[in-house]
Amino acid sequence: MQPVNEFPPAAAAELGYYVYRLIDPHNGQTFYVGKGCGNRVFQHVRLAIGYYEGAENASEDDPNKFKVIHRILQEGMEVIHVIQRWGLTEREALHVEAALIDCYQGLTNLQRGYHSDEQGVTNAQTLIHRFSRKVYEEPTDFRYLIIKAQQWRIDELLAQHGANARYEATRWCWRIRPRPVDEYPYAFSVTGGLVREVYAIERWLPADEGRYAFEGRVAPQEIHKRFVDFRIPGEYCKKGLASPVLFSKNTVSREN
Repeated sequence: MQPVNEFPPAAAAELGYYVYRLIDPHNGQTFYVGKGCGNRVFQHVRLAIGYYEGAENASEDDPNKFKVIHRILQEGMEVIHVIQRWGLTEREALHVEAALIDCYQGLTNLQRGYHSDEQGVTNAQTLIHRFSRKVYEEPTDFRYLIIKAQQWRIDELLAQHGANARYEATRWCWRIRPRPVDEYPYAFSVTGGLVREVYAIERWLPADEGRYAFEGRVAPQEIHKRFVDFRIPGEYCKKGLASPVLFSKNTVSREN
């Protein structure tokens, strides 16, 4: 049987958005999960070939995935392409993709799935704790940033930064236009919909291209008591708010 490397146009049109898995034929293990439409599922092999042949503008975003594909092809075998679900809307595909990424360990995916930190794998006790917490009252004395510090990122930084892992995951580094510190003096570090810490921002510094990081310290105790271990308001966790950094829209009283 000849390997399939594209869908006939009629089939591609019927598929709509779909979620797929790339499987290593050596051991039957899924090494990549993605979503797309048309011939997206087959593009990874083409990109890997171009990467190793030194093609102009070859992507270097997924070296681990390319290594697996290159090894498979070098041994005369073919990547197995599995369509997990099809006929989906793009939003549905995002959620199915995220669920599959949660289920398969050792993937070469560089990114976790859609809303994985807010709606991903969570034990029952954690959910009970989360939904039992009150929503904090919007402050009228200052504006603030909500920065979604994903737990996997914090875990990655633990070995190097220890107790400062959350601070490092929160402050570094975001594709935003920093606001003046006197206008937005605090950053709420949010994981799983709960405020885990609040940092007083002292200054913003340019980091990678077009990105910024802040330097700061843990906020005063009175701020800590008002917000830490409280849920963020619903308006900051609506579907569609995919940005990891949100600027509060509360109104500051002129008296403050």
